[in-house]
Amino acid sequence: MSFDASTTTVRSRRRAIRGFTVVEMLVTLAIIITLVGILIVGLTQASGAAQRAQTKFLMNSMAAGLAQFKGDHGYLPPVLGNLSNWGQTGTPDTFAGWSRDVISPPFCGSCPNLGNRQRWFSITTPAEYLLGYGNRTGDGYGIVGDITQVSPNAPGYLESPPLGYRAPGADGAWGAIFNPRPQYSSLPGTYAARNPGNAGLPFVQNPASGGGAANDIRVRGRIYGPYLELKDANLLGGLRPDGTIARPEDDDYEIRPKVILDYRGTPIRYYRRAYTGLDPAADVPRDMSLAEVFALRPWEFEAGEGADALADVDGDTATTPGLKAASFALLSEGPDRRTDNDRRRDAEEYNADTLVELGP
Repeated sequence: MSFDASTTTVRSRRRAIRGFTVVEMLVTLAIIITLVGILIVGLTQASGAAQRAQTKFLMNSMAAGLAQFKGDHGYLPPVLGNLSNWGQTGTPDTFAGWSRDVISPPFCGSCPNLGNRQRWFSITTPAEYLLGYGNRTGDGYGIVGDITQVSPNAPGYLESPPLGYRAPGADGAWGAIFNPRPQYSSLPGTYAARNPGNAGLPFVQNPASGGGAANDIRVRGRIYGPYLELKDANLLGGLRPDGTIARPEDDDYEIRPKVILDYRGTPIRYYRRAYTGLDPAADVPRDMSLAEVFALRPWEFEAGEGADALADVDGDTATTPGLKAASFALLSEGPDRRTDNDRRRDAEEYNADTLVELGP
């Protein structure tokens, strides 16, 4: 049998070419995967930086709105929440006004444990007072129920769009504290006790179901707000009783109390300095400043920025003069959507990425 060396050489070369091509493809694929990974990381970081910058701008606008509110009414908005979470009888979770009761400042005196102070914040206050997401039974303005069910000649129909509200009054809660509806006088501060017609005007009836009487009574007075413009509908959510957020496309969105969301979809918290009694314009006790809220304290301090306040659970007293002087604060939980309310620097670093905006 003859041996063809040229044929063998060609076949060897083809095998070599095929083998080299496979290796080359694998190397190329690895390079592409690496580049895509780098691109994804870069885009993620850029997106995170953009979300942080946008949230910072939003919180700055909210702070300006709160300052304008104080200029108009003489006090900062109260802290709203669910009284039943504070061991009191509050608005039922099934009612649309859930988490809109007034939570008075926790009493402290000289106590070293400020646990309740850490929880004295609201996620419903910003939308309630900066935008005015209520109705005539809750804030004296707008309609009760679905506008399609209201007669065009009814006062409630004419008081639209729904944003805005009548003056919250001396208690900041439309009479819910100082002049509650008679049948709710034993539950002052609750959403159902609001009495926006307390200035000698009839109360708007049927707060739970709406109905004709609710929209046929004229409630007079100046309209305040909105103090904030939200250009993105996704920045407004509806708070469900279980803490989840309803979106505009959800069926229960309209009936839920509204919350303002950061650009990661998490409600922005509102803190304010404590006040004595039930008057939001009253003097502020020195031992209840925002410096005592551990989650608001910075993760890192600039040179010369540090100050001392009451210790957290780890004995950390570090805070800032800015927190001691601030009248209110806004907090975004950051990318991890978590905070540790018991300490400034937590092992999981939940507080490392929070955003805080202080008000004068």
